Amino acid sequence: MVSNMFPTDWKVEKLIELGFSYSGLKSKSKKDFDENGNASFVTYRNINRNYFVDKQDLASVHVKSTENQNAVEKGDVLFTGSSETPDEVAISSVMACEIDNLYLNSFCFGYRFNDVNKTLPDFYAYYFRADHFRKTVFPLAQGSTRYNISKNELLKVEVPVPCKKEQQKIAAILSSVDEAIEKTEQIIEQTETVKKGLMQQLLTKGIGHTKFKKTKIGILPSSWDVIRFDDCFHEFFDYRGRTPKKLGMNWGNGNIPALSANNVKMGHIDFEEECYTGSEELYQRWMSKSELEQGDILFTMEAPLGNVAQVPDNKKYILSQRVVAIRPKEFILKDYLRYYLMSPSFQSLINRFSTGTTAKGISQKNLFPLLVAIPSMEEQIKIVNTLWNMDDKLLNENNKLNKLVSIKQGLMQQLLTGKTRVKINEKEEVPS
Repeated sequence: MVSNMFPTDWKVEKLIELGFSYSGLKSKSKKDFDENGNASFVTYRNINRNYFVDKQDLASVHVKSTENQNAVEKGDVLFTGSSETPDEVAISSVMACEIDNLYLNSFCFGYRFNDVNKTLPDFYAYYFRADHFRKTVFPLAQGSTRYNISKNELLKVEVPVPCKKEQQKIAAILSSVDEAIEKTEQIIEQTETVKKGLMQQLLTKGIGHTKFKKTKIGILPSSWDVIRFDDCFHEFFDYRGRTPKKLGMNWGNGNIPALSANNVKMGHIDFEEECYTGSEELYQRWMSKSELEQGDILFTMEAPLGNVAQVPDNKKYILSQRVVAIRPKEFILKDYLRYYLMSPSFQSLINRFSTGTTAKGISQKNLFPLLVAIPSMEEQIKIVNTLWNMDDKLLNENNKLNKLVSIKQGLMQQLLTGKTRVKINEKEEVPS
């Protein structure tokens, strides 16, 4: 029983006993949805992304005063009614403020508590997103290609009802972590913006130059060289046409990772993405005795185009689908070329010479003649060190963000189930 999962002093009630549901917009046509509407509505995306509805991300709709539509009110909980996967049905978001003429998209439904002094929306904004509740509603999803959840079935679900003070304090604790997460995300976003501008400045203007020249890729310091991309490297590894089947073998039977475009993100390798592994024999046949080295540059030639990362160590890797590797010549630092390939100017260049519409790609024929700006080795080192400092700051902030997210997940698991109790002082003022 659900009641056995919570402290004995917490009441447990069905949602139908605590409130009622209502539907989203109905009987609307495409012409009703344009930017000149007289009302706003909460989109599916807004609900899916946020614990609390983002009031800056509302859409416009025309709603006549004679229409029988359900308006969204402060404190309402908004649920997604359908999804492509069963684990994403009934994702919730709480409307934390009052907005006139606000409605709900037709793929979602609303839920309104009977008494917000008994059941605080801020508390349930977190509870409805917690693992315990998600695991409860997951089996209620019905469908095959698209999954739906019945409002009636959801209303039968039992939820805990701690005392008001405890709800307030739990919500306040989780809200404070959310604030820290939001501030850290803002710092990361600002730092990435500064880095992008700094990268463009350093890789086109250099450091301390007073004399400049016109080149085919813009105005550059007079002392810089401009060379073709294929003059930058002495090794270009391209095994994109190879598959285990073509080599008479299969994936598996070993633990050597195969790096594909799925793994190569902008600036790093994501080993959390699906990554095939191969045997030593497959590796030897595939890589043709050409081993990657630490620092070699990985570049995605298509789908997605232009992601850049570096081989992180001297372990063995199979160079797989849609990815090539580049080993620069001695007069070019690997890190300098990595930053240059990531720069806005070079990214713009490869997009200009790409082909395809939905999945852009670039051929060797179009890539190799592209021009690259090369400073002296001394200046390359200075540029790289400056950008490294920005990367270190981003790494520290991202580590901080990951730690905060982990803390929040742990707190939600402990506090929202009553496994860890918060101390309640009746005289204490708790933010509401």
